[in-house]
Amino acid sequence: MDQFNLRGVILGASGAVGRELVTELSNSPKWTEIVLIVRRKLEQWDTLPNKNKLRIIQVQNLDTLEQTDEWKKFANFNTFFCVLGSRVKEGDAQFTKVDLTYPIYGGNIAKANSIPHYSLLTSIGADKGSMFLYTRIKGLVEEALTKQQFPYLTIHRAGAILNRVNDERFGETFLKYMPFIDKIECKDLAKALRIDAEKAYLDLQNSNSTDSIVRINTNKMLLDFSKL
Repeated sequence: MDQFNLRGVILGASGAVGRELVTELSNSPKWTEIVLIVRRKLEQWDTLPNKNKLRIIQVQNLDTLEQTDEWKKFANFNTFFCVLGSRVKEGDAQFTKVDLTYPIYGGNIAKANSIPHYSLLTSIGADKGSMFLYTRIKGLVEEALTKQQFPYLTIHRAGAILNRVNDERFGETFLKYMPFIDKIECKDLAKALRIDAEKAYLDLQNSNSTDSIVRINTNKMLLDFSKL
């Protein structure tokens, strides 16, 4: 009999990776409640076999969430997943807001609710000193979440994410055919995030240390998780 009884919050559930993660968690007997913080509810969530596990919080944007009491209702949750992701072509300000400001705000929500594990999706090449906006912002968000000192933080540096159902990107479609480029299927990434969160739960259960744990998952490590 499964004894995990895990509860998670997903920030970015309506994106490509987020959609797969919602399905992955809701289908797993180890997860009993999943809160989705979104701007819009997707019809597909009503068709999930275990839709009763979902609790959906709709906001115009994450700034308005701070003005409600909803963000105070995540007591006794295990993992806060942040799978937000924008595109540089949407403009520097918007990209920075979605990929840096909002994940930090998610960290504030997780800290306020004593959620022990923060699961952050960034990217291969993340480097706060990079001359390129995309990899620089990914590096900065990694640094910012690390400074929040969660009991357990995992950073997932995924390669090119293939087969995004609602968000196919030309560059990633092209990279599908490049043999030496790190890449991962969107569904496989979602599975890896689930398994990583379950590992974090067990690690925390078995740890006697009060030190913050920070683990960086490379694309290869994510692929290995997805095969378990």
